[in-house]
Amino acid sequence: MTDLSADDEMLAHIRATVSPDTEYRSRLLNELKSIHIVTPDDEKLTAELDLMVANILAGDSKGYALTITGKSGAGKSASLDRCIDAHPSFTPFEGKYNRLSLSLHATTPPSTTLKTLGRELLQQSGYDIALSNDEDENWRTLIRRMKIMQTKVLVLDEFQHVLDAPTSKKYMHLSNSIKNLTQTAEWPIWLIICGVPDIKDFISRDTNGQLDRRAPLLEFVAMKDVEEDRDRVEDTIYELAESCKLTLGFALTRDFLMRLMHGGIWRFGTTVHIVRNAIEKSLWDKSWSRDRGGFLTVEHFAQGYKRLARNCPDETNVFNLKVKDWHLIQREVDDKGRLVDPSSVKRRRSRSE
Repeated sequence: MTDLSADDEMLAHIRATVSPDTEYRSRLLNELKSIHIVTPDDEKLTAELDLMVANILAGDSKGYALTITGKSGAGKSASLDRCIDAHPSFTPFEGKYNRLSLSLHATTPPSTTLKTLGRELLQQSGYDIALSNDEDENWRTLIRRMKIMQTKVLVLDEFQHVLDAPTSKKYMHLSNSIKNLTQTAEWPIWLIICGVPDIKDFISRDTNGQLDRRAPLLEFVAMKDVEEDRDRVEDTIYELAESCKLTLGFALTRDFLMRLMHGGIWRFGTTVHIVRNAIEKSLWDKSWSRDRGGFLTVEHFAQGYKRLARNCPDETNVFNLKVKDWHLIQREVDDKGRLVDPSSVKRRRSRSE
């Protein structure tokens, strides 16, 4: 008998105890989760990754920072993950002596400091030795570990948390330490920083010229009421629904697409989130069955939107067809990815160096 890990053992227990319908739905959800809709932003990001890899291969003595920005829900993190996973040079592999990886990827902790970020990066690298109380020593350990793993690219998602360092002194210490990585003589690092538009200030405030002027900026912009974006959303609905063996139970009119794009606050990632929520509601609809599948309806979109918008009342649900002024309904994405009243989203305080 093959030994199972603790996680595999629990999953085997769940699989053996749930109903056949739930087990089948889980396979459909796994297929749904695996689908990434390629956008023009993916193509731009892939090109930037190729350029970065080429500079590394060319033996450049200084790294630079690729900055990826977009409002919460724009889809930038999903795009970054997919593009890195799809690029063969970023695939980790077993070297002669240890595991090697071109990149080290971490999510920047909230209100991050040099100490917390260093700890997070070392943990993500697989470092399991007790850390020093000296934060600078931990960063020196990180550089040594990146050299051992031959890591040349540091990927920091949710980078806006760097701007939330508790004090200006801690922010400057942290930001300078990150910028200095690109100019480490014996092992220059290339940065990929991803976050909300505020992170552009991290580059623009580089008064000491620590970051290379080549540092590119890739901005994920909002969708518009144009044929190209409407067609992409329509294709996304069909592709995701078909992956779960669902049939669309209504006509995709322009009015519906506008409601969906507005409900997703014109951000592709949030719009896709609503579609996925609607599909989940359809899979758990009483009319659904493993044999016949089911229909994806406007009501499922209303339920999926309501879930993301924290149980909003029907009169502020953009998919309530009785609401004619749906375009007046305004929401924003909070730090947990939920749709909330715009006034409840905290504004990031400004920084000056």
